[in-house]
Amino acid sequence: MKGIRSSFHYILLFLDIVILIFSFLMADIVSRNRLPEIIDEGLGFVSLQEIFTILIFFIIWFFSSKVSSLYDEAKSYNLLSEAFCLFKNISIQFITGVIILFLLKSILLSRFFLLLYLLLLMSGTLILRGVFRITRRILMDKAGLKRNILMIGSSDIGRKMFGTIGNAMINEYVLIGFVADAPTESDMNYLGGFASLEKVIDEYDIDEVLITLNREESGRLDNILKVLTRFPVRARIIPEYFKFVSNKYQISFFNNIPVIDVRNDPLDEVHWRLIKRGFDVLFSSLFLLLVFSWLGFLIAIIIKVSSRGPVFFKQERWGRKNRKFTLYKFRSMVKESRDLDNEGRFVQATKDDSRITPFGKFLRKTSLDELPQFLNVLKSDMSVIGPRPHAVPMNIESKDNIENYMLRHLVKPGITGWAQVSGLRGATDDIKLLERRIEYDMFYIENWSFWFDLRIILLTIWRGIRGDPNAY
Repeated sequence: MKGIRSSFHYILLFLDIVILIFSFLMADIVSRNRLPEIIDEGLGFVSLQEIFTILIFFIIWFFSSKVSSLYDEAKSYNLLSEAFCLFKNISIQFITGVIILFLLKSILLSRFFLLLYLLLLMSGTLILRGVFRITRRILMDKAGLKRNILMIGSSDIGRKMFGTIGNAMINEYVLIGFVADAPTESDMNYLGGFASLEKVIDEYDIDEVLITLNREESGRLDNILKVLTRFPVRARIIPEYFKFVSNKYQISFFNNIPVIDVRNDPLDEVHWRLIKRGFDVLFSSLFLLLVFSWLGFLIAIIIKVSSRGPVFFKQERWGRKNRKFTLYKFRSMVKESRDLDNEGRFVQATKDDSRITPFGKFLRKTSLDELPQFLNVLKSDMSVIGPRPHAVPMNIESKDNIENYMLRHLVKPGITGWAQVSGLRGATDDIKLLERRIEYDMFYIENWSFWFDLRIILLTIWRGIRGDPNAY
């Protein structure tokens, strides 16, 4: 189901590049008052340096659009999502411009030029998308480019697909209906049983067929495909087991045999793990040297003076692939505190918990109790960013009750994570809250990128300054 949309996306990419070049040249003309040059020299006013700089901006735009998914079809259905991806692309353009400005010290890229270029680029690409959507819709209606789609089968994922196509904003498809053994109460546009397939295709001028058979209907696939060979229609199969697959599945090949990965896991790739590990070592080393060396010493003194017991709290946790490690924290509770109640159940820290010391309350509120975990990062037990490691009793209690719970151990646990900066920090006595935390952890695992990690770090710093109401 790519044909028309792929063509439109290539056209949009081409027009974006035209706007990029236009914005660059206009910013250059205005910022350096080059209008007299244009009158005298025409297109000759563009120098090799300018052509080279435009080429750099173009290359950065192209590759950053891959990272931000700017031209993915899912984004084109939602103008807000597309605008957000556009903003990310232009932010990368800004960073590129700053690097060129300071490293190359080019007179071409003044601060006024850069600001004007980004404003022109942002406004131009936004206006283009509005005009492009209207034009595309008119073309689809007037030029007869819409495609008639027929659904075959009655699987749950097929009915979900039926609703998805029906709600597509640009209306590139006309949903004729579906053919199945029998209709259900929720069925709309039921056109008959499998025996009527030939008649339906011929009568409604079908362009594409989506085969979505359930287990009981799967035996009919051979006969359905034989019928479809008699018509000039495109046939696509949506397996029922896709309901078990995440939105980030991947299709790979093993010796020319297609294999479906149930979920995407970027950090399963060695090169991405090496990049993440390199950042962890660099970031942790700088933090321990520049901050922990004096702040940690000060916190240790206050802990010793304010309450009896050791400076550090140590506890066994599970890391990547369920490997056990010892987690370090500054002690924030009284020495006699217990993690388990009289019935052997794990007791999470709660607001106004009597086990927490007065200074410990401050440490937990500001997350300063977590600072020793940078030592865990250097030891390779943890990462700076990742799902928070839970206590072993909590893992044991949750692994059989919470869906996908153990999948969070596909990656190293982190000092902070996407769930924590999204407001899902603190006690999770309510199972619904814990399920939401796992959802956020899985989103992080499936959508990991270096930029995602940087975003979480900035949000963590901001929450530390502002204070987190769930930190106790």
